[in-house]
Amino acid sequence: MISLAGRDILHAWGKFIFTGIGLGLLIGVTLTMAGVYRGMVDDGKVLLDNSGANLWVVQKDTLGPYAESSSIPDDLWRSIRTLPGVAEAANVTYLTMQVGRGEKDVRAMVVGIAAGEPGTSGWPPQLVAGRQITRGHYEAVADIATGFRLGDEVKIRRNHYTVVGLTRRMVSSSGDPMVFIPLKDAQEAQFLKDNDAILMQRRRTEANPVFQPPRRARSARCCDCLTKPATTR
Repeated sequence: MISLAGRDILHAWGKFIFTGIGLGLLIGVTLTMAGVYRGMVDDGKVLLDNSGANLWVVQKDTLGPYAESSSIPDDLWRSIRTLPGVAEAANVTYLTMQVGRGEKDVRAMVVGIAAGEPGTSGWPPQLVAGRQITRGHYEAVADIATGFRLGDEVKIRRNHYTVVGLTRRMVSSSGDPMVFIPLKDAQEAQFLKDNDAILMQRRRTEANPVFQPPRRARSARCCDCLTKPATTR
């Protein structure tokens, strides 16, 4: 049987080579597709796994902290902490935005973590360099995918933060690297508007008579009446 197979290969060695190449490509493509799929699934679950949480509490009638915006009271964790079977509860915020370093901006997910110690829910589980956040303001831990280094100064909204630690494989479900900052700073960055947004909001408010005080609205109408005869001459 073996000698017969060897004779057949020698008789049609060209077909054997092409068949082997085709099967090799087919197996390679199959393994590549399986690896890409497993990598996508792993990236989507890395944040959930590294958070160390067994239960996520979000706003009612929302799809969770990733698919839809969710906001709950800041002190709700105290009530959750008193429930039977709950060993630990902590607040956390997520906000995808542009983080500036020098003249360049990096798209990242900014994570606000509550004060505590390593191992607290929401904290990065391990660091490859530097240390964890120890101050209540203006310190950050960044994933190495951001390109940040220890000691770099990054800008989030109006405040500047010093990178004190680097972590690995901490990305959002969409693949954006994560930057960890104190919870209070993250809440301020989430709800703080920039100067252009504030100016535009003030202009829209001033242009809408519904939001103007009655005295100001009457004075505006009087001014219109006084200027009309002047414009008709």
